Amino acid sequence: MKSFWRLFDRAIEAMAVLAGLILVLVTGAVCYTIFLRYLFHKTTIWIAQTTEYALLWIVFLAATWLLREGGHITTDILHSRLQEKHRRALDTLTHSVAGLAAGIMVLFGAWHVLDCLSNHVTDVRAVTVPKGAVFAIIPVGSLFLAFQFFRLAWNSFLAARNRR
Repeated sequence: MKSFWRLFDRAIEAMAVLAGLILVLVTGAVCYTIFLRYLFHKTTIWIAQTTEYALLWIVFLAATWLLREGGHITTDILHSRLQEKHRRALDTLTHSVAGLAAGIMVLFGAWHVLDCLSNHVTDVRAVTVPKGAVFAIIPVGSLFLAFQFFRLAWNSFLAARNRR
């Protein structure tokens, strides 16, 4: 099992690096189009569309890594006032519910991607793009997110059980 989690961690780190690279490319592309518009009164029509897709991919590529690192915002008004065993129980519950929600996103995301692919749905704007390719990151990213939530839930459960 340790080798699975080691591989899992490497995969989410690679996904986070890819998200960072996409962010750098998007930033460069937006600066490029601003430069063109300011100096030459011309623009590139594909950058807005590409940026929209890139932002979707960045979120689903980096969310699991951010969760693992504890970088998501939390509201701990209740959490900080609980005893340690109740805190662990609440963590187990919330991580489990979040894992189930991410699992539902995997199913609905996969269904939507398959529907787009089977019906040859495209986004016809500046650039014609198959929507299945755009939305393919949703079930993939959600699957990784579900695994990470269940991993956190299991660790919280074990910590609560060992402290009794």
